[in-house]
This record gives sequence, structure tokens and C-alpha cells, in this order.
Amino acid sequence: MKTGKMNLSDYLFMQFRTMTPTLDQVGTIYYPHLSKAKLLEKARKNDFPFVCYKLDRTQKAPYFVDIIDLAFVLNKNYEDYAKDYELITKHSLSLAEN
Repeated sequence: MKTGKMNLSDYLFMQFRTMTPTLDQVGTIYYPHLSKAKLLEKARKNDFPFVCYKLDRTQKAPYFVDIIDLAFVLNKNYEDYAKDYELITKHSLSLAEN
């Protein structure tokens, strides 16, 4: 039997049970330090590293997030931090050897 490999967008789909969770749902998990007002402000200013959009132009319409964009951003952040960790670890080990 073959086992499929799960990627981050698959995990996010299982977590949110939709391809387009609301910004409130994403904010609760990945931005718990931001208030709802701050989330909305950042979405209006396009300050998030992923696209936030509304289906309606009304003020009370919720913002949505595409999980493919969110997965890309999370993967990129992970790769950047993993490279930094590897460099720091190699540097620390080389100092310990001397």
C-alpha cells in the first residue's frame, strides 16, 4: 500500500476544513497576540505576507485567506529559520572544537 505524503496546505485544509478560512480563524491560531481590530487594520493595509480578501465590499464582510498562500508563507518562514539555525549550530560547533 502506498502512503501519500501530506504537505502543509493539506494539513491547513484539515485544520480549517475549508480552502478559504476567515482571517479571524487564521488569526486565532497564527496571530493570537493581535486583537481583532489590529487584524482588520493589517488586512486593510495589506500588511500580511499573504492575501486577505473580501467577497463583498461592505464594511462588515469578513476577510478570507487562501490556505495555499498561507502555506507558502509558513513554509518560507520555516525554511529561513531552519537555515539560520543550521548556520548558528555549525558556527557554535566550530567554536567549540577550537
